[in-house]
Amino acid sequence: MLRWRLFGISFCIEPSFWLMNALWAYILYVPLMGPRERGQLITRELLLMMLLWVLCMLVTVMVHELGHAITGRIFGQVGNITLTGLGGQAVGGYGALAPWQRILTIFAGPGAGFLFVAVIVALDGRSWNFCMEWLELTLQMPIFDALKCKWNLIDKINPLLRRGDSPVYILVMLLLFMMNLFLNIMNLLPIIPMDGGMIFKEICCLVAPRAGLKFAFGWSFLLAAGCTVYLLVVVLEQYKFIGKIGLYYPFALPEFSLLIFASLAYQSLQTFRQLSIMERHAAYMQGDDMSGPRRLSHGVVEVEPKDPDDFAPRAPGSERPRR
Repeated sequence: MLRWRLFGISFCIEPSFWLMNALWAYILYVPLMGPRERGQLITRELLLMMLLWVLCMLVTVMVHELGHAITGRIFGQVGNITLTGLGGQAVGGYGALAPWQRILTIFAGPGAGFLFVAVIVALDGRSWNFCMEWLELTLQMPIFDALKCKWNLIDKINPLLRRGDSPVYILVMLLLFMMNLFLNIMNLLPIIPMDGGMIFKEICCLVAPRAGLKFAFGWSFLLAAGCTVYLLVVVLEQYKFIGKIGLYYPFALPEFSLLIFASLAYQSLQTFRQLSIMERHAAYMQGDDMSGPRRLSHGVVEVEPKDPDDFAPRAPGSERPRR
């Protein structure tokens, strides 16, 4: 476990972060390998891809979590950053902040990621242009051609990098662009505990202080369950358990996305049920003011408390001897 402290912020990277991201790189890169390289368990290109993927993911998650931590510190709350195999989290006393401060602190994570994407595009717009070309071919809309970046700051620093003399540079820029763009867009979905879901929860609690929290988790469950059903159909179609429907899924390995959204739906459902139980209990306790006859459930009979004098006296010799 790697730990350090910088500018009053504690950082911690667990071993699962390195292992999970190395596994992701292996799973995503193996299908792109040729038949000759695919027969080998480890190749030089695969090791390089795994190393670059892990480092780019480290930068991406750090930028995102630093957005949370720095904004929280501006509002007077120091946060600690922890990176695990499931991502990162910035933990601090953010519950003491005002609602609008918490919303800004939550949004600062994706905001920092999008700002980093803008820096990448300004430095070298090749990744952005690749994304525009993909959208133009997918959606058949020529408008994306006008959105391509026409200039690059990297030309004033080292033009040879953009001309393809450094494949490592091209891969790093593409990975940083895609990771920061995709992960921060996904993180804005209104599903708890994603940042979009946490922002939606804060807004719901502001609009309806009593029922907002339950509504937010209910909506989170419905959206996560809808994504789970959609991805389940994609997986069944991919493995030919059902006929071809043609559902759109632009990425590889929908099984992982299916597991993630299914777990999010289960967590939201469990929290929703707990909130419902607490709400019914609070309503019962509020209605039972002890000023009149108690409202009991059907079949429940209240037993009158006994008078202590009605109990039989202790048997002689049963009293505990005094010292």
